[in-house]
Amino acid sequence: MPPYKVLVADDNRDFIKTVSLALKNFTVVSCETINEVKSKLNSDFDAILLDLVFDENQPQNLQGLELIPFLRGNFPDIQIIVMTNYSSTSAAVSAIKLGARDFLNKKELDWLEWKNRIENYCLDSFTIRKLKEKSLCLELKYDESELIGISKEIESIRLRLKDLAQNSSDITIFLSGETGTGKNLAVKYFLKHSIRKDKPFKEFSILELSETVLESELFGHIKGAFTGADKDKIGLFEKADGGILFLDEIGDYDLKIQKKIMRFIENKTITPVGGTKERKLDVQLIVATNRNLPQLMSEGKFREDLYYRINVVKIELPPLRSRKDDIRVLTDYFFKHFKEKEKTNLKSISEDTLKLLEEYKWEGNVRELYYAIQSACTRARSVNDKVLQIEHLGDEIIKGGKLNEGHNGKILTLKEKKAFIELEEIEKALEKANGKKTNAAKSLGINLDKLRYKVEKNIEKNRDLVKGFNNIKKAYNTLLK
Repeated sequence: MPPYKVLVADDNRDFIKTVSLALKNFTVVSCETINEVKSKLNSDFDAILLDLVFDENQPQNLQGLELIPFLRGNFPDIQIIVMTNYSSTSAAVSAIKLGARDFLNKKELDWLEWKNRIENYCLDSFTIRKLKEKSLCLELKYDESELIGISKEIESIRLRLKDLAQNSSDITIFLSGETGTGKNLAVKYFLKHSIRKDKPFKEFSILELSETVLESELFGHIKGAFTGADKDKIGLFEKADGGILFLDEIGDYDLKIQKKIMRFIENKTITPVGGTKERKLDVQLIVATNRNLPQLMSEGKFREDLYYRINVVKIELPPLRSRKDDIRVLTDYFFKHFKEKEKTNLKSISEDTLKLLEEYKWEGNVRELYYAIQSACTRARSVNDKVLQIEHLGDEIIKGGKLNEGHNGKILTLKEKKAFIELEEIEKALEKANGKKTNAAKSLGINLDKLRYKVEKNIEKNRDLVKGFNNIKKAYNTLLK
């Protein structure tokens, strides 16, 4: 178990001693006032056990409840567990809505159960912090030459690109992958580590150009080569001499251009349009495409000989949906960039928002996520919000999650979708617990009162959805009448 650190905020010294004994394997720091909490708390803590009432003579004064927004805004990764001697459903509901993870009634204290639960909450906080430390997203400067991610796939690509950049300065690099997976970033990462990084770098993405103009752009032309060629022109291959040339969308090049690229790879020479004399160049090629080149070959649209020459070193950029471990890290990275760039007052991202982003399919991959976070930050700025919420995301993302349909194929609204996710978790927990609510609550990491509150809330607001879950209906039949 990692060395978890917990802050216990309570005005009862005897209770603090009890907590310290129960959590003897944790680092426990105590404080007895709200001011002490603010002075002692820092980002090193994994969780805070927070009393709601700090004056027994004034049980209606819920100072702890008033502190939660401050904690969420300044320490978003610290897990908040509220505690009180005074049973109050409304206080529990308010605490959860404000961002607390759980609600503990001291009169029903079972420290064996709560130690396990607190340990799980601390693990969440510890994991998030370590992910951020491991990733590059904590860098203050936004670096467009970095491949952000902690997944094994991205780590492997970084290592391969760096090795090739430092040890294979002549070989052609072939990058493939869907649109938006980061092929341009991979090129910049390669260039950053290349032994050619101080030499010329040129890049070209095919446009709606005629064959002659395209050929001229890449290979240059001599005076009089075609109508309008009133002087010699140096092409991109020659401009990149000694350095690196990046040719994007190579699957869209016509066959004549493909043949000239193949000849360059073979003998490192080019011939300008209209010329007869070959020019020897020292250029490393990087090519990229989102097209299926074997399919294009079968259709006669891509040369087999060129494919075999560029396919020697192929690096596949995986789609974002296949490396979900990176979504949260990328989101945090883009959020830190755009909350400053867009001049917002944002401090953090809500957990619900992160979960929704993780479940979205991201057909546009990293590029789509990048612009989604930028757009969300501008929406949050317009209403001066400090926490990025689901409502700040675009409609396509909100409606595009995997759980967009409820029972009977009904298309759900955003609120219904969130309710459906919550109800499905409860349904599965009750099924595993054979309908025993106490065991189901434990498996969900909550207490029985909180489980009942979740069901009651959904019965009140989403009764038709609740009726689609048989185990919930059986367990809470009296509430549905």
